[in-house]
Amino acid sequence: MAITRIGGANAISGSITSSNLPTGSVIQTVQATTTTETIVSSTTYTDTTLTASITPSSTSSKILVIVQQGMDISATTNSQYAGIRLLRGSTVIFDPNTENSTGPITIGMNATGATSVRHRSINAFSYLDTPSTTSQVTYKTQGRPYVTSNSGQVRFQIDGGTNDQASIITLMEIKG
Repeated sequence: MAITRIGGANAISGSITSSNLPTGSVIQTVQATTTTETIVSSTTYTDTTLTASITPSSTSSKILVIVQQGMDISATTNSQYAGIRLLRGSTVIFDPNTENSTGPITIGMNATGATSVRHRSINAFSYLDTPSTTSQVTYKTQGRPYVTSNSGQVRFQIDGGTNDQASIITLMEIKG
């Protein structure tokens, strides 16, 4: 950004570069949105189509990743749980709820004895990453249901006519 201050002996002109900004300053922001419905019916983590890329200006920069993910879980009986995780490239960097004997629970419901269960929500989380590179970095989410034996599934960015959901990922480069 060019700066010019007019005032005789106090005249200043020039540009502010990221090197002139204090640590913690936001250098750039990237945002991506998807409305593409993705249905996952297996217990294998699957890409949700929510993805964005950023090219850090310095290896000391941090990237603040903010995710707002639309999810709908359903099953024909009993309970259902689902999970989402964040990847940088193909590496998992954040799993809000690591998988254990009860599943990768990010959202879920317990409806023992029910004939049909369904839960729709927007799930949000943030993660501060240190990619240590000046090459382009791609972030994406993956998700999966925990139970599939009772027709369990999770849908991302639900395409429901008038009830469509969009998911958003925001990447902010923070000066390190």
